[in-house]
Amino acid sequence: MEIFKPNNPAFDKSCARSRRARRSIPFPPDFMVREDLPEWLLEEILIRLPLSSVFRLRCVSREWLLRLSDPFFYRRYLSFRGSLPPSWTLLYGYSRSVKDIPKTTYWDRHSTGDVTSPQFSVLPSHLSLGRLRFLGCSNGLLLCCQSWRDLYYVYNPLTLQCISLPRRVSLIEPTREGLITKVEGDELKSYKVIQVGQQPESPAELLVDVFSSETGLWTNHSFCSSQPDHFPKQFPYFRFARAVTVKETVYLPDYKEGVLMAYSPYASPDQLSIFRLPDHELDRLPEWFKLCDAFGEKLRYYTVSEAWENPKLEVWELADPSNGGKWSLVHSCRWVEIKSEDARIDVSSLHRGFHPLCFHPSKPNVMYLWNMKCITAYDMEATRLEVFCEPDGSFRGLSWESVMPFVPPNWPISIPRATWNQEDQR
Repeated sequence: MEIFKPNNPAFDKSCARSRRARRSIPFPPDFMVREDLPEWLLEEILIRLPLSSVFRLRCVSREWLLRLSDPFFYRRYLSFRGSLPPSWTLLYGYSRSVKDIPKTTYWDRHSTGDVTSPQFSVLPSHLSLGRLRFLGCSNGLLLCCQSWRDLYYVYNPLTLQCISLPRRVSLIEPTREGLITKVEGDELKSYKVIQVGQQPESPAELLVDVFSSETGLWTNHSFCSSQPDHFPKQFPYFRFARAVTVKETVYLPDYKEGVLMAYSPYASPDQLSIFRLPDHELDRLPEWFKLCDAFGEKLRYYTVSEAWENPKLEVWELADPSNGGKWSLVHSCRWVEIKSEDARIDVSSLHRGFHPLCFHPSKPNVMYLWNMKCITAYDMEATRLEVFCEPDGSFRGLSWESVMPFVPPNWPISIPRATWNQEDQR
C-alpha cells in the first residue's frame, strides 16, 4: 500500500484530481438560500456575523453581493453592531516589517468585529510605500507619512486603500498634523488635513495649512496672539503634543505652556481658540506624565499634581469648548490610594514609573498607562491597577507619542475619490 505524504509525486497528482473533480460538480440552484428559510431569519443570521464573514459572502455570487450591499442591510447591520462593545486596538504609531512583528501583536484586519477585548497591535509595512508613521486617526482612517514628512497619506487599514496628498506650497516646517473627517449618515463625505507650524526666527505668528479633499488644494491661514490673558505680547514657540480629533475639531496641547489649541476647519477655518489646561501651576512633572485624549465625543486631560510632596492623580473633562473652555474634574485620588495585587507592578514608585497612553474609547472609568515593562489598565472607579499586556521587548519607551487608540468602523469606509492627479505627487 502506498503512503501519501508531502513532497510525494503521487500525493500531488491525487490532490490535483480531487480539485478538478470538485470544480466539475455543479451547485444546486438553491445552494445559497434555502427556499424554506424565511427572509427575516436569514437577515437576523447575517447581521450577527463578523464583518470579515460578511465581506467573504459578498464574493460568493451576484445575488449575495446585491443583498449584502443594500443600504437597508448595512444600516441594520450597523444598528445591531452599535449595541455591542466596540472592537478597538492600542495601535503602535510606526509600521513594522512583517518579519519584525511577533505573531501576538500583528493586527489582522480580517478579525475586525470578532474580538471585543482591546489588544496592543502593530500594522505591517505598506506593500508599496514601505514603513509609515501614523500621525492621527478619525472615523477609521489614518493620517500617515514617511520618515521625512515630505508626502502625506490618508490610509484605510481595513480596505488597504491609500491616497497620497499633494505637496504643500508653504515653506514652514510642520510641528504637528491632524485629520478630520466629515460623516453624514453612514457615508464619509470629505476629510481635511491640518499642519501647524511656526517660523523659528519669528514664532509670534502661528501658521496653519489646511488640505481639503473636496478641492484637492492646500490653503494657508495665519494667526497672531489675540488673547492677552494667555500671551500678553506674542505666541511663544509651541511644542505641541499629538493632535486629538473630537467630532470635527482638532485639539493641540502644549503641556509646557499649559495651553490647548482648538481648530475647526469645517465650522470656523479663520478662528483659532486657546484654552488653559486645568491646574497647570501645580504640575511639576515632564510632558510624558500628562495626556490629552478623546473619550467618546469628549476631550479628557490626565495630569499628576503635587508630584513630589504628596502625588495626586487627576482627570479632567472639557465640558463646554464653546464657552471659554470650561473644565470639570471627573476623577481625583492620591497615588497611595491606588491598589494592585500584581507582583509585576511596583506600587512604591507608581507616579514616577507610569506614563499615560490613552483613555478607553467607550468605558468612562478605564485608562491605560505604561510602566517600562508592561501596559497597565487603571480602573478609576475601583482605584486599581492591573496588567493589561506585556509587549515584546522590541517595544521600548512607549508613550502617547507612539501609541494611539484606533477604533475600526463597524462598516468599512471608502475614501472619497481623489480629484487631483496623484501620479504627479509621487
